[in-house]
Amino acid sequence: MLSRFKNAIYDSLMFIAIEGCFGVGKTTVATALAAHRNKHVILENFEANPFLSAFYQDPIQSAFETEFAFLLLHYHQLKPHMETARTSEVIADFHLGKDLIYADLNLRHNQEKRLFRDLYDLCTERTPNPGFMILLSASTDLLVERIRSRNRNIEAAVNPLYCDKLNAAYDHFFAAYNGAKLRVDMNDWDFVKDPSLILRLSLLIDRELRER
Repeated sequence: MLSRFKNAIYDSLMFIAIEGCFGVGKTTVATALAAHRNKHVILENFEANPFLSAFYQDPIQSAFETEFAFLLLHYHQLKPHMETARTSEVIADFHLGKDLIYADLNLRHNQEKRLFRDLYDLCTERTPNPGFMILLSASTDLLVERIRSRNRNIEAAVNPLYCDKLNAAYDHFFAAYNGAKLRVDMNDWDFVKDPSLILRLSLLIDRELRER
């Protein structure tokens, strides 16, 4: 999978991408971090995917349209910020690498995966490449607890086994990612209970970037 993750034309240290399994707290951290650093934030508009509800009801039959729609939605959100990310820091709670992770996990046929990866390569050439990657990790138990506590009807039937697989896929992706990166264990870092952790995270980012 990661052999297809290419450096984008607009490679820049000004784009900070926050990633991790759904329910881990990406939006909370991205919003708080952007506010603390007084930077622009891009939040995933997952509700715009018209196939998401069908996917939760029947993942096998609806994976193809769901994953392709997500890739194009994410591309559409990131593309307008190509130039901005070259001169000013941008923080997002997603990046295109997640689409490859989900596609490899959910698509069942090799032909579908080949088509998806071809489209993915085109999209990465036209969007800013993360200059810094933050992976928010959490145990499956914590993920399921948070997903159920936010009480979204679409996520009511969340499968812990799926979370396990997704966690493993993110671990593999993060281990192979060769850019500047930082892992944050959300079992220990509770940004809701302790908002001051955003300052600590911001300082860690600056330190890592200085050492690159």
